[in-house]
Amino acid sequence: MIKIRVPKIKAKIVGYVVLSALVIYALWKMISNSVFLKGEERVNVVFFSENTAFFSLSKKDVNYLFEFTPEVELLVPGGYGQYKLGGLGKLVSLEKKPDLFRKTFSVATSSFVDLYFYPRKTDIYYSNNSQSFFPKISDILFSKSNANIVDRLILVTKLFDRNRSEYKIVTNLPLPFSHEEFYKDFQGSFYKTSYREKMTTVQILYQKSYSTALLLSHLIEGEGIRVVDLSEDENIESRCRVISKSNDFIVEALASFFRCRVEKGKTDVSDIIIKLGNLEKDWAVK
Repeated sequence: MIKIRVPKIKAKIVGYVVLSALVIYALWKMISNSVFLKGEERVNVVFFSENTAFFSLSKKDVNYLFEFTPEVELLVPGGYGQYKLGGLGKLVSLEKKPDLFRKTFSVATSSFVDLYFYPRKTDIYYSNNSQSFFPKISDILFSKSNANIVDRLILVTKLFDRNRSEYKIVTNLPLPFSHEEFYKDFQGSFYKTSYREKMTTVQILYQKSYSTALLLSHLIEGEGIRVVDLSEDENIESRCRVISKSNDFIVEALASFFRCRVEKGKTDVSDIIIKLGNLEKDWAVK
């Protein structure tokens, strides 16, 4: 007599359905969170290593490649002060804060850094090997990064679809390095046209640190968004907030980059208000 084990068959079917649903959900999350698939006009990418490179990739405009040597001292936000680039990886490892790569190079270049890549092995670099850096496919696919697999694959096609000669390359950055001078020299280079054309204005409200507010204003203006006022906030804020009368792509971009809550509210001086809250500590200038 043949025994039909219906429950086991049903269990397998349910298992396959659940597994398929999880795979589809994971793919959807990666696609929806992809930096490149959001359609941004310009994506900024950092490859940290012995020879560190900052790429600013544009759909229609100039593509930039900036090369940084280990001797360059950069301001590391969060109260760490000036730090030699060659030791930044060690700091990240000790503090267990890889987001310091994003913050440090955002400050250095007065732009919003989207993606960063760094070696799996932590080393301190004292001098570069005098060779110009261009990432290998393995650097993109297997380095530690905040990029998901979708962005890694897209970045492979973007970087290897052109050669070094198609970039505006900036080497031999002056020592000592100054993010203020960099801001003056390259202001407008990383503008997003859609931000600029919308002519949105921003007011930043801080509680204690004007210098941190000024620093963040450079990042915002480096994207093409005009900051019209920096003022002391009378109210104590525990968390950053982005306030505007209506939600749009610039509000979403600011909230996403600084990881702030979005709120609808009255704005008088500008189109958008950013209440710094925790950002004063997270991006503190020592």
